[in-house]
Amino acid sequence: MRTGRILAGAFALIGSLAIIGLEAGVTGASFTASTTNPTNSLITLNVQPPATQNAATSAAAGTVNLSWTATPTAPNGHTITYLVLRNGVQIGTTAGLVYSDTPPADGTYSYTVQTKIAQGAGFFSSGNSAAQSGLSDRTAPTMSATCNGGACTGWFNGSVTFVVSGADGAGAGMGTATTNVDAAGAITSAAPRTITVSGQNAAHSIVYSGADALGNASGNTTQTVKIDLTNPNPPTGVTGASGSWGGGASFNVSWSAGSDALSGVAGYTVHWTNAVSSCPTRNTTNYPNAASVGAVTAYAVTTAVSSGNDYCAYVTTTDNAGNQSAASNGSGLTQAR
Repeated sequence: MRTGRILAGAFALIGSLAIIGLEAGVTGASFTASTTNPTNSLITLNVQPPATQNAATSAAAGTVNLSWTATPTAPNGHTITYLVLRNGVQIGTTAGLVYSDTPPADGTYSYTVQTKIAQGAGFFSSGNSAAQSGLSDRTAPTMSATCNGGACTGWFNGSVTFVVSGADGAGAGMGTATTNVDAAGAITSAAPRTITVSGQNAAHSIVYSGADALGNASGNTTQTVKIDLTNPNPPTGVTGASGSWGGGASFNVSWSAGSDALSGVAGYTVHWTNAVSSCPTRNTTNYPNAASVGAVTAYAVTTAVSSGNDYCAYVTTTDNAGNQSAASNGSGLTQAR
């Protein structure tokens, strides 16, 4: 009889049996078949797993690509297939040396391969190949942006450092980030991506997106960046008058509102001298005391003044980008009361 056939024996047995046999030095070879072998004779075949299973590679949409080299010994005349196992459970069969798997969820999985050789109505199979880990990641990263290291809300009064970064919780890690400033064209580079947004504009538009290391891509997000480079107009009609405050010394400053054409007026800063005999040139050296007073047009100065001394004051306008106007006209010499 030829090698691989089941031999007749000494007694009859009809049924469906699983017969396992091992050659000397061979592990994991098994044979399953339906047989009428009357003697239950033992049959063995040396079946080895693939010689090498290569490292698994991951792709977008959660696919894990497997590959291996052929089984080193393959008996002539037998059909060879390979069984692919994920975490110890068979998930597929192939006659080739590659297999692509998409697990049910993102995560890291262990893959092994067995060799299967047909034998009549049954088969022999090897033990497992060496295991390889594969990452399934079909989740796009979460992208975010910062302006000068913080939020992109509000107004800026100079060039803005715009940084696009991403977080890839599924495990592949970040790959690239893309920006398109004012529809000038999309540019992609490694993440995080840093660009400079410049030029006065009430609505710079930055469209950004990103992809992880496998190519899972996020959708586009649009961020508006507002830049105001122009100082507002100073208040006019600034006057000073003596006053009193809770029994302490004070003097009052009032003015007509300043203006700002782009970001708008946020408020005012009142600057005043220490005690003087005449009003000096209006600058922060000569007027070392200051108070930011919001969007009002009058303020009672009560700090660092004493009754009977003379003071001078001026006011500046601050816009919503933080730009400050030139000095207003002075209030003139005012005696605190």
